Amino acid sequence: MLAACVRSGFHPRVEYEVAGWTAKLGLVAAGLGITLIPSLAARAARPDLALVPLHPDDTPIRHVHTATRRGHRPAPAVTAFLPHLHAAATAPHH
Repeated sequence: MLAACVRSGFHPRVEYEVAGWTAKLGLVAAGLGITLIPSLAARAARPDLALVPLHPDDTPIRHVHTATRRGHRPAPAVTAFLPHLHAAATAPHH
């Protein structure tokens, strides 16, 4: 977000840093600023908040990882599912 702001010619003043989506959305609802939320969290937004998509050039990249137990062979269903997960994670979303 900071890089996009700087490219647009301003540096935002950061007043609050919180981790939880409900806290972030609560600060916005209270009129204390804006926040970035992923699409998955958009459903948690209150109806009195506006969700504005970022310009595609400014959309952050989200890194997604799979976690398996070290030293254990994944179950066949997991092994079969991983290519589908990879395809879904790398597909362009609009």
